[in-house]
Amino acid sequence: MIVDLHAYLGNWLPYQLAASDAAGLIRLMDRNGIDVAFVSNVEGLFSFDLATANERVAHWVAEYRTRLLPVGTINPALRTWRADALDGIARLRLAGIRLHPAYHGYALDSDQVIALANLLAEHRLPLFLATFVDEERFQHPAMRAPAIPIARIIELIRRAPHTTIVLNNLFPEEAELLLLESALPLENVAMDITAMDKPFNGLQRILTRFGSAHLVYGSQMPFLYPEAALALVRVNGFVETDVQAILENNWRKYPTLAQLIER
Repeated sequence: MIVDLHAYLGNWLPYQLAASDAAGLIRLMDRNGIDVAFVSNVEGLFSFDLATANERVAHWVAEYRTRLLPVGTINPALRTWRADALDGIARLRLAGIRLHPAYHGYALDSDQVIALANLLAEHRLPLFLATFVDEERFQHPAMRAPAIPIARIIELIRRAPHTTIVLNNLFPEEAELLLLESALPLENVAMDITAMDKPFNGLQRILTRFGSAHLVYGSQMPFLYPEAALALVRVNGFVETDVQAILENNWRKYPTLAQLIER
């Protein structure tokens, strides 16, 4: 079973995405043998009304709830963040929360972010962290998103050791810095391979030095075609055990993810 831990629905103003609705996303998944995807509403990146953004993604995926799991978007800098999160968990049955600090403008080690992470741990739900959505070279001049300092990510992991944290769009050099932190509690941390083709041998470097234990599949569809991330894993001559671990097995090691996918 291939699970995509980084997917979106909604309208993206600068350009048209590869799929415009849930049915289109399912077609992309079926074409590539992807069974389940964790999906957020990309419109939440530029909205102050995140309750409505989350309601919309839950509505969009309702017909495909065994295949598309809705992930809410929360801005911990807004005073409504706790109410938005609790409403999404209880009423919308969200399958976690995805943070976009580069677009919402807050520090990852703020007290509000740590409180949200611990709230999710209490509810046995994952926290997804998207370090960026549009790569810097494709960003519209009016929609620039700053890089997230790796030190902030390290501090979040350190202060929320019981929260399942899925890191989306981590570059290889950032993943290496995390994996070199020997005292960091990484047992609940997963890193998707969406951006690990920069440089070309980035993923190979991580596999050689650290193994595949923390790596999972994520495509960032429909911004990117899921074939790209699949090819990154499948056609570079990696040993089959690593290929299977990344694409099909590693998500099973995280009980918080497994209980959402297998229920």
